[in-house]
This record gives sequence, C-alpha cells and structure tokens, in this order.
Amino acid sequence: MIYSYGLLIGLQSLLRGHISREALKNVVVPVNYWRTLEYRLVFDELLPQSPDVILDIGSPKLFSLYVAERFGAEICATDIEEYFISDYGYFGAMRGIPSSRYRLLRADGRKLQFADGAFNKVFSISVLEHIPGEGDSECMKEIGRVLGPGGLCVLTVPFAPRSRDEFRRAKDFYWSSKSGEARESGEVFFQRRYSELDLKERLVGPSGLSIRKIGYFGERLALREGAEIAHYLPPVTGIVQPLASRLFHVGPLDSWQAIPKPLGAIVVLEKR
Repeated sequence: MIYSYGLLIGLQSLLRGHISREALKNVVVPVNYWRTLEYRLVFDELLPQSPDVILDIGSPKLFSLYVAERFGAEICATDIEEYFISDYGYFGAMRGIPSSRYRLLRADGRKLQFADGAFNKVFSISVLEHIPGEGDSECMKEIGRVLGPGGLCVLTVPFAPRSRDEFRRAKDFYWSSKSGEARESGEVFFQRRYSELDLKERLVGPSGLSIRKIGYFGERLALREGAEIAHYLPPVTGIVQPLASRLFHVGPLDSWQAIPKPLGAIVVLEKR
C-alpha cells in the first residue's frame, strides 16, 4: 500500500512541475527491499489513528506522510539534516494535509526540543544505529522523556549475533559530517549492528521504558558473511524490490536463532 502511495506522490509531483530527487525517487523505487518489511512491521505495531500525536525520529519520510494523510494522526517528522523539509512540505500541501497535522522539523534525537510527555507514540525506522558514540542511548533517554504515560515506542535497528560497528566512505551518506572522527582510511562510522544484549543495554535500559516485544527478522538464505540479497538488486528495480522482500524476508520471530540469516530487530516499548 505504501508503495502505490509513494508512486502516486512522485507522479503527481512531477506532473505539477515539481521535479526533485525525492519526487523522482518515489517514481523509480518508492519503497525498497528493506523498507518494505520495516514499514509493515512498524505499522502493525504502531497502529496509527486519530487523535494520536506521533513523533518520527529520522525515519524515511514517506512513511510519516502516508500515516498523516491516510489515518488522521498528527505527525511531527524530524531528521538531523533538513534535506526533507522542502520536498515533503510540498508533498503534504499537494495532498491537502494541514501543516498543523504534518510538521517537519530539523532535530537532533539526542536533545529533543519537545516538552515532557508531548507524544503518545514514537517511531524510528533504521536510525538509532547511525548515531555515533553513546548517542543512541542518549536518544532513547529523550524518547522516554517525550513519551507520555501509556505511550508506545516502535524501533527497528540492524541486528547481528555479535555486535559490531561498520564504517563507510563519508560521501556515501548524507549525515556523515555528524558521524565522528574518520579512520586513517578516510572511512567514518556508519552504523552499529546490535546484539541481543546491546538491544537491552544500549536501547531499552536507558529509555526507562518497559518491553512489550522484541522480534527478529532477516533473510531465508544464509549468504556469505556480510552479503545480503539487497546487494544483488540493482537500484532501479521498481516493484522488484518489494517482491524480493516478500520472497526472501522472514520474521519477526521471537528467536533470532530460528532465522537462517538474522539481520534486524524490531523493539516495541511502552511507558507505564
């Protein structure tokens, strides 16, 4: 459903003369291989509806736009860089979503500018793993603070049986200037893969929230170390990437050992 929605957003934008990278992206690959799975998992746990007041911390913005338009929730979509504000502000206005119900802000998840208990739901799709140092734990403290009593937090992060940090060339991702010191090779911190222990010590513990669910997901084929099906999919594949997700992804399951190649985790927390 989000795939067709993204395609509609892209086509409608281009037909109106708004030609941008985000508009073109939504036409070529509205939802890629991994986001197909993550969007479904997060949506099934978040269950957005009116009158929810929801905070998005750094997630791909198509998801928040879709939720704001189709389910009447009030969304505040944030990111550490402001690349998304112009395009998604245009998309929201184009779709007739009131700016009071779809807010776009530049914000650092480690120091959020919102009042205590300002939201009843928070989600973050593949973001916390990119925050260097202890920033992921700092962000979780902030999530616990801005979430109101009875509130829900839904996260997805990469997983590995043994935790590890991964580095990439700075030019490969837009937030590289926020990723700390570079190695001698010129690579900078890109992300960490969380072990089962990391999920509890780096994310759950600092948040002060209670665990409702931790599930694991991955691929049905155990390829060589470091290889994923996504690495073999050309970037311009349209509907092929979502179809590949349906074919090769498995989860969420309670145990990562039951997955041939465990690669991600969904963490659902609540504030009691």
